[in-house]
Amino acid sequence: MSKLRQYTFYEAGEEPKNIESMSFRKAVKSFQNSAKVTETVVTWIGKKGKAMTKVIKLPLGRKKKMDR
Repeated sequence: MSKLRQYTFYEAGEEPKNIESMSFRKAVKSFQNSAKVTETVVTWIGKKGKAMTKVIKLPLGRKKKMDR
């Protein structure tokens, strides 16, 4: 069984964007490169089959590196 998970990002007024990644953090990092929003909703299916939803603020990452 593959460890990749399907993450769905919802932007206001846009179509949902699906990203397949091994971790939540990697999925958010790849999404925020193309998105110009400050807040988004993410849904995914966890390891045990439970559907999860989270509202996150962007950008996500180390502030020290982001300010360069």
